Amino acid sequence: MKDTTRRIFEKENQAEVSNNIDKRTNQKSFTQLVSLSLLNRQPKIEFKSIDIKQQPQQLNYLTQRNPNVSSLHYRPEIKQKTTISTTEQIFSPITVRQTTSISQCNQDYLNKEQKNPQNKLIYLYGDNILINYQKDDSIQKFEFLKKHTISSNLRAKMVDWMVEVLTSYKCKDQTFFMAVRLMDTFLHQTTKQYVPQDLHLIGVTCMFIASKFEEIYPVKLQIVHEKIAHKKLSKDEIREKECQIAQALDFKFVGTTLSEIILMTLQLINQYQKMHQLVIYLAKIVLYDYELISQYNYSSLSAACIIIGCNLLCQESSDDIISQTLQVLNVDKDETIELSNKVLNLAKNFDKLFPNLENLKKFNKNSTLDIIKLQK
Repeated sequence: MKDTTRRIFEKENQAEVSNNIDKRTNQKSFTQLVSLSLLNRQPKIEFKSIDIKQQPQQLNYLTQRNPNVSSLHYRPEIKQKTTISTTEQIFSPITVRQTTSISQCNQDYLNKEQKNPQNKLIYLYGDNILINYQKDDSIQKFEFLKKHTISSNLRAKMVDWMVEVLTSYKCKDQTFFMAVRLMDTFLHQTTKQYVPQDLHLIGVTCMFIASKFEEIYPVKLQIVHEKIAHKKLSKDEIREKECQIAQALDFKFVGTTLSEIILMTLQLINQYQKMHQLVIYLAKIVLYDYELISQYNYSSLSAACIIIGCNLLCQESSDDIISQTLQVLNVDKDETIELSNKVLNLAKNFDKLFPNLENLKKFNKNSTLDIIKLQK
């Protein structure tokens, strides 16, 4: 009996002791050590005890971001969803060509040649490119040798020498046409009067500029000095003349050439493969003649050369091709036919008009004899 009562008494005492301990722990405040620098105070002691229950705002202060304290841990901010603002689609300013009788023919040709993406680009934007060429047509009926003492025969010799030089260094036809255009435009826009002795330096410099514009691997100045000019012109003279040409042209080297208008027109009328070699040869012949170059622009001369090539190579469908050419280039029919007769007479009598100038015949597949044979 005594043992049982003793056990009951011990259990009651243990229960009271445990209750007292729980009360003490509940009444006891939880503390945390915080640096006084967080409280913006001067620290007398390095750390201070803060009652978390009595100061609940301190907990928020510790758990929120403080930009002044870099070492404080903070809750990550909630990322806001970003919205992508849609902008208006920017379209090309070049308009697609309208459907005409010529474009319908090009569409039929395009269906046959779907593998070549260039045909599609020409069909869509060829008219706009050609209009841009005609706007930049720099040769507008001016006599650029009038204020100089340089004769037309001497200019023809320079053009013939350009054919030899640029063909020997395997330059493109476009380089030749650009070199001649630069020379003629410079002689027109310059305020200085030049003598025949100056034409050599002008022609060499124009070829040097054209090669840098058109060729992937242009002719170097050292080669121009040693091989082309045969050391008669120094490098400084060529550089100085290049600066003079740039200033006279107002640094507008880019312009339309006779070959660019011809090739684009042939592509628009779908006669490039058949006619481009003969028509380009006729265009080179035209550049020799000062009267034609000084009186007619490139668009009219291009139409005249294409009409001659059409009459020689496409006799069955010549009427349709000529009408398409006149429509594309927007030139007068009667004037263009009259001009084509002049160009044809020039090609027939080329050897008589320009004796001893045989580089064009030497470095080209076609010749004036071939044109005469085709006409017969």
